[in-house]
Order: sequence, then C-alpha cells, then structure tokens
Amino acid sequence: LNTELQARNEELDAFAHTVAHDLQNPLAIITGLAEEVEEGYATFSEEELQRYLQTMSRNGRKMSNIVDGLLLLAGVRKAEVERQPLDMAGGVAEAQQRLVDLARERQAEIILPPTWPVAQGHAPWVEEVWVNYLSNAIKYGGQPPQVELGAQVQADGTVRFWVRDNGNGIAPETLGRLFTPFTRLNQVRARGHGLGLSIVRRIVEKLGGQVGAESQVGQGSTFFFTLPGAGPPSKIAA
Repeated sequence: LNTELQARNEELDAFAHTVAHDLQNPLAIITGLAEEVEEGYATFSEEELQRYLQTMSRNGRKMSNIVDGLLLLAGVRKAEVERQPLDMAGGVAEAQQRLVDLARERQAEIILPPTWPVAQGHAPWVEEVWVNYLSNAIKYGGQPPQVELGAQVQADGTVRFWVRDNGNGIAPETLGRLFTPFTRLNQVRARGHGLGLSIVRRIVEKLGGQVGAESQVGQGSTFFFTLPGAGPPSKIAA
C-alpha cells in the first residue's frame, strides 16, 4: 500500500509539472502574440498577421492535445471496460486517418501486413496506442519516413504488435526510460515521447499487456505492445 501511495504521489507531482510547464509555454506564446497584435494591429502587414494567427492556432492545438492526453491518462486508471476481440485492421485505419495530414506532409510510407491476428482489448484505447506509435515513427523516422507495422502470436498466446521506423535510433541510456511516467529526460521530451508513451503504457498494462522499445543508434527503432490473444470477453476493473 505504501509503495502504491508513493507511486501515486510521484505521479501527481509529475502531473502538476506537466500542467505547469508543458501548458505554460504555448499559453505564453499565444498571450504574447495576442498582446502584440492588439497593440500594433494597424502596423502589421497581412502576411505578418497571418503568420501570427497560424502560430497562435498551432499552440492552441498543442495545448488542447496536452489536455486531452492528461484526461485520457487519468481516465484510464478509473475506467472499467470489457476486453473484446479487436478489428485491428479497422483500428489501424482509423489511426492512420487521424494522422493523414502529418503523413502527407512528411511523405511517409506506411507498410501494413496483409492480415492481423486477433487480440483482445478496448478498441478506443488501442487506437490511441497506434496513434502515439505511428505519429512518433512518422515524426522521427528517416527522410522520408518508412514505417512498417506488424504482429506476431507468441508462444504464450499473447499477440505482439509493433511499429518500426527508419530513423536515427535511440541511445541505450534513454531507451530504458522511455515509458517512465512523465519522464523529464531532455532527449525524451525533445522527441515528444514523454506524455504520449505514459498514456500508451497505462492503456496497455490496464488491458493486460506490456510495452517496450528496441533500437540501435543509426538503425531505427521498433516500438511494441502486447495484448491477450483471442478468447472470451473479460471485464477489466478499475
């Protein structure tokens, strides 16, 4: 009990840190630009105003994404769901659709397997896992990114799903701490992994699986998660 309470207190501290720092920066940018526009509106060219508005909009979306992530992270702990057989092809397609603009911008090639083994989970949560893994692979893959997805049934009946990119890879000292909740490592946070991978870990562990990553510097990275294999539906308690 003491260990669990300590872990929750540490998570609350990190949660507060994320709210204070990750939200503060885009909010400061929006506020600063709004004040500049308010004070000197008549002196700005149309091009300058457009650029300011785009920057404000981009940072507003960033704040919205952070809030959504925090709400999802908090909600997973309390939620009670039933694991059901997943339509993984459909879930991956939905995740790709959400990232279509990013993939088009980076000219990413996404390679899918012809079929998917059946696993159990909660479809909306698993879609979030794919969105996190795919967006990281597209952002930090090669130029252009080549992203390969796959799955394999393991000896214990669980299914291992993975996303492989052709990026620069991740240093060993960072790799082992990627999924640490709200990690503050500079390299991890600069790559945008901190909150997203905390969400992935909580979702997958709540569904009875595990997460991990494999990488060699200069040879890309593979992020994976496991889920229980096909079987009768089972309830996941809070």
